[in-house]
Amino acid sequence: MHREEADQLGVCADCGAPIEPGSDRSYAFGEAATLCWDCAVRRGGRYDAAQERWSDPPRVSDLLEREPTPR
Repeated sequence: MHREEADQLGVCADCGAPIEPGSDRSYAFGEAATLCWDCAVRRGGRYDAAQERWSDPPRVSDLLEREPTPR
């Protein structure tokens, strides 16, 4: 992996798994937080592939409480 690619990786706010923007399906929320696919589904999220959107968003209220404030 190139350094530029590593700099663009995100991290799942729940499990810490790396998330590659644009190629890994994920759920973005809050100021700049993201859930990986597995955590989003485990938290109750349902993705509608036909409409390319989350029909039922995952529960993230506990993660919003601990999300760092952007500077």
